[in-house]
Amino acid sequence: MKIDREFAFLGQEFLLWLFRKSCEDGSFSLEDQGLGEINLSVEETIDLVSIKGDGYSETIKSSEISELDSVRDSIRLGRLPASAKIRIIKGSLEWFFQLKTNPFKISSVKLPLTAEKENDEIISLRLNALTKLDLIMKALFNAYMIEKEEKGFVDSMKTFLGL
Repeated sequence: MKIDREFAFLGQEFLLWLFRKSCEDGSFSLEDQGLGEINLSVEETIDLVSIKGDGYSETIKSSEISELDSVRDSIRLGRLPASAKIRIIKGSLEWFFQLKTNPFKISSVKLPLTAEKENDEIISLRLNALTKLDLIMKALFNAYMIEKEEKGFVDSMKTFLGL
């Protein structure tokens, strides 16, 4: 449990990074991990909580989250993402889910449609879709950790936020 508290900030930073990437263009090449190209966007809802310990939180809802200056304004005021609705598209597959930062988890996953198939085939396709989402999220987190170690990471985040 102590480790969870010590590294809880990583979930918020990762979600902030995903928000930034979503605002830029949302496309990722995960070819180096055998996953091809994906598109990612933060959609509909983002929850922001104060890092000042004052208990302030806000939920911003919009079909154009990445276009809203109010999200960046709130972050500049000392609030970080606590959860957001995420959409990932890979080829003909599309996932929607809630990404929460504390505890760091995915919930409310809407899997890609499986069309009209036999029951056994539907189960197999759904399990495959869950596995693929898990691989994509792990690859995105790895990409974030690699980028976080680069020299200009902090400056690029500050530029994005207008700091």
